[in-house]
Amino acid sequence: MEAICKPIKERLLERFNNARKIVGASWRQALAESDPFFNTLEGAGWMNQTTGAATKSTRISVDRIERVTLALEKVAGIQGSHI
Repeated sequence: MEAICKPIKERLLERFNNARKIVGASWRQALAESDPFFNTLEGAGWMNQTTGAATKSTRISVDRIERVTLALEKVAGIQGSHI
């Protein structure tokens, strides 16, 4: 049997959506309060881009998705995150 792996972008977006569900509707505020970077205009842009990529196929750097996802998982209390 051949193992079929999802691309890293897709796996990160799944993790992002999971963490976002755990944190709840105020996830942006919680992320901005926990990480000073996300309390900036650039950080808010990264959050918006990641949200956009999670709902439709948009061009965004995997590194940006990773940064948002890992920070949100930390807020959500998700331990042992490996990329």
